[in-house]
Amino acid sequence: MHTAEVGTAGWGELKRVDMVFRCDGCGHLSVATGRQELVPFSASGGTRLVLDGPSTWFPRQVGTRVYDDVPTTIASMANEAHQCLSIEANRAAVALARAVVEATAKERGITSGTLEKKIDRLFDQQLIREYVKDAAHEVRFGGNEVAHGDLVAEPMDNVTATEILGLMDEILDEVFQSPARVRHRKAQRLERERRLKEGDTATPEDASQETPADDIVSVSEEPPF
Repeated sequence: MHTAEVGTAGWGELKRVDMVFRCDGCGHLSVATGRQELVPFSASGGTRLVLDGPSTWFPRQVGTRVYDDVPTTIASMANEAHQCLSIEANRAAVALARAVVEATAKERGITSGTLEKKIDRLFDQQLIREYVKDAAHEVRFGGNEVAHGDLVAEPMDNVTATEILGLMDEILDEVFQSPARVRHRKAQRLERERRLKEGDTATPEDASQETPADDIVSVSEEPPF
């Protein structure tokens, strides 16, 4: 459903209209903008309002990210940064990205000194490679611009903010996710070697798929949603 604030407009003039829609699923309201156009309606010269659908939704679709193997508090901050980015709250997104880098260093026990020093110590302790160190500094520079109010003349645009958050994701992958993938792969290999040594050829995946002969398995072709 919609409501529209209709004002006066010249013949054939396009005008912005604010509309409110109620979701059939959840029942909550969303606000959108559209157009109104005054067009002939009758021989007497009357007019009617034509709405050709919303052109912009508020709020926009909010983007989210899932960070496996990243500590919950840091993953939550990084996800919030991407949510800000998706609605073009660019400065907020970059400020959060900077906070994510600092929280990452602190989680690894590097708690003293400036963020610049923390990043260098991550590299010195071989927790990140050199190019990731440079990426972390770029996130720091972007966050500093926001924090120190250096973006008055040239605001942070969405393209730049997207690049900075991409670098933030590189850091999280380097410190948390990539090592976790290696540990998982190593654990699977060692488990396979153990089974082979003990003569156990059934894999955990095979065991989970075994079905008693008396059971009837129903397979639905409907998608699981």
